[in-house]
Amino acid sequence: MNLYIIEFKHYAPKDSEKGIKGYIVAKNDEEIYEFIKSEPEMLGEIIYNSYADKEDYDDKDIYDDDDNAIGTETFKERIIGCCGDMYDEYSEVSDLYYGATQYGWTCVIKDVTSQDVEGLRYLGILQN
Repeated sequence: MNLYIIEFKHYAPKDSEKGIKGYIVAKNDEEIYEFIKSEPEMLGEIIYNSYADKEDYDDKDIYDDDDNAIGTETFKERIIGCCGDMYDEYSEVSDLYYGATQYGWTCVIKDVTSQDVEGLRYLGILQN
């Protein structure tokens, strides 16, 4: 198991905000993606996102160095590869009247022990 930090960046017409939603323990990046996609509650707020909707239609072409299309990449593969839409260079925010929020994650510690996990839960640091 690995310890991950879940981050966010919120864009709005008059301001923006960047911060941490919390820490969770997971086996890999795909588990983190699925966790965020499930729109869980963290620190009293629901992590609203459109990951599930975009899985159905947001595939992108992959290009080589000579700009030749060499395949496609699903939304899920792309977001897992860059650790969240917050770090996706192709991600665009739109309809900012009410604001938009993007999420990302970073592995903080690899191979945490069960004792580490229990200690983090006891301290109230873990969100899962």
